[in-house]
Amino acid sequence: MEFGLFYVLESPDGDFKRAYDEMLGQIEYAEELGFDSVWVAEHHSSSYGSIPSPQVALAAIAERTKKMKIGSLVSVLTLGNPIRLAEDYAMVDVISNGRLQFGVGRGYQPGEFEILGVDMHNTRARFKEELEIIRGLWTNDSFTYNGEFYQLNDVSIRPTPIQSPPPIYVASISPETFDIVAEMGLNITATPTLSTLDELKVQLHDAREILIQKGMKPEDIDFPINLQVHVAENAEVAYERTGEYFKWYFDRVLSLVPGAKGEKAAKGYEAFADVAKNMSNITFEQMRQSGVIHVDGPQALIEQIEDMQEQFGLKQLSTWHRVGGMSDKLVRESMEMMAKEVIPYFKEKEAKQKDKVGLSK
Repeated sequence: MEFGLFYVLESPDGDFKRAYDEMLGQIEYAEELGFDSVWVAEHHSSSYGSIPSPQVALAAIAERTKKMKIGSLVSVLTLGNPIRLAEDYAMVDVISNGRLQFGVGRGYQPGEFEILGVDMHNTRARFKEELEIIRGLWTNDSFTYNGEFYQLNDVSIRPTPIQSPPPIYVASISPETFDIVAEMGLNITATPTLSTLDELKVQLHDAREILIQKGMKPEDIDFPINLQVHVAENAEVAYERTGEYFKWYFDRVLSLVPGAKGEKAAKGYEAFADVAKNMSNITFEQMRQSGVIHVDGPQALIEQIEDMQEQFGLKQLSTWHRVGGMSDKLVRESMEMMAKEVIPYFKEKEAKQKDKVGLSK
């Protein structure tokens, strides 16, 4: 079981220098505390996120860390050029000495597509081609591709990644994407931000079964989950600390999803309109009870993680502590509590299981 951090890097106050300094400092501290990885998300032109270029952020993180895996969660392929993305992330893999984890998605916020002049329709088909191209460029000295949207003739990139290829995770819980995932031997990643944790567990359990039926080995299936977290000594303290930050976050994200303003959602994004409507009046306590967020003591988080392990074989959990621009002090206190009370439980559990296996041989 591996534990990581996650950043959208929301900046309600517009102080981006503070946000970047705090994030980099927290990541350095996380490596000292024993966290295994860090992931960053791509967003554009909004206080919701301050990382328009994950590859730039990951290059900086690679220089601040020595052992942690570093990843995008996600890089929005449909908003970029696949050749350029393959080059940029290959650089990150080289700079980090092979520590890149490449999480990809097709994006979901209409405003980002609009400002970058990208058509939000047909994103699934373009996404598939872009993913095939990036992987092809990473695994071939010279790559030719003839698709509906892209044509390449004997293209090579420099540098090439150390890993061939880096592990790739596709952000999706839709059956339409499972074929892509299974065909390419990839894995899925998900965040229960706009669905309950119970719903996500069912979806990932079903996805696991589908991928096994399509030929993937159970031991090769790895579904990293990203969970919004604040860990304190008890639920009351955690509630008191975090309410304003979570309220800002959910108010903001629900104003940015497809259909949030009453407009018709683009094809393939219709479900977001229903989600925005259903969650518009959800309370802080309801978010906690449904597993959308974890604001509680360490024991409750341990129980939640064990349940996810049982449901779909969870191997990686990334935890989103800096929600809504939360203060550096509160973020670090939550990280410390998790590192001292949660992570050791699972490391000790795994060590005991390995000992049992060794004795049985």
